[in-house]
Amino acid sequence: MQAKLDEKDQRILQELLQDSSQSITTLASKLKMPRTTVQERIKRLKSQSIIKKFTVRLDYAKMGKPTTAFILVSFVPGSGISQKKLAEEIAAMDDVVEVHLISGEWDILLKVRGESMQSIGSLVIDKLRSIEGVGKTVTCVSFSAVKEEL
Repeated sequence: MQAKLDEKDQRILQELLQDSSQSITTLASKLKMPRTTVQERIKRLKSQSIIKKFTVRLDYAKMGKPTTAFILVSFVPGSGISQKKLAEEIAAMDDVVEVHLISGEWDILLKVRGESMQSIGSLVIDKLRSIEGVGKTVTCVSFSAVKEEL
């Protein structure tokens, strides 16, 4: 069942997307709403699992991983592993930040972050392609992110 979000809920969510570390008092002041209203609405949004968790956004370049790539993976049926288990195995790999099961010509989409093109190449060639159930791959490097969520 889809939750009904009014304009106040939307405004609160937009502010939290920008900076979830701000206090309820600061948020209420920015939104010109009573603190208790903001607090109760956030509590309700959390109880409805609209807000799943509060987290941080990392600057990967400052962490030594400035290169982002997307990798399309084809799944080999009959390889002794299910597509979902394969995706879970890939998700546990270092530098893999997102894993999606997708429809179409490809079966799995990965978002990875690395030190360089060479490190991402090594991830693909030495690690990813050696996993049972992985068929072919296509790697697309991101030049820059125009819009990116956590």
